[in-house]
Amino acid sequence: MRFFDTNVLVYAQDDSNPEKRAIAIDLITHALEVNHDGCISTQVLQEFCNTLCKKTRRTKEEIDTMLDGFRELLATDVTIDLVRHALQVKEEYGIQYYDALVVSAAEKLGCHEIISEDLSDGQLYRGMRAVNPFK
Repeated sequence: MRFFDTNVLVYAQDDSNPEKRAIAIDLITHALEVNHDGCISTQVLQEFCNTLCKKTRRTKEEIDTMLDGFRELLATDVTIDLVRHALQVKEEYGIQYYDALVVSAAEKLGCHEIISEDLSDGQLYRGMRAVNPFK
């Protein structure tokens, strides 16, 4: 399983950076249509919507359509237990809280990779490798 951080979903909708957009679309499409191994969390969806509302001024209808495209990704909710786990991960790795929440959600879903430009590329977090496809 591969966990997609917010930036991957955002880049898939970002017309201002065609190179990153193509990479993100390829990753998501491959996860949905070939491997059936893409994962996200409610945190990622919230950050995705917030970013699009603030930075791109997309309409509710446009965002609704984009969200439909992610419906097939396995998702987990952010719960009190997940937040507590994220606090442990934050301390363990010395990373930002929201990055630790991504790691915790990915671990909960049994992922082997976290696709993100926010984590250290190649580093193992709780046995999951961080991969930055945009470097």
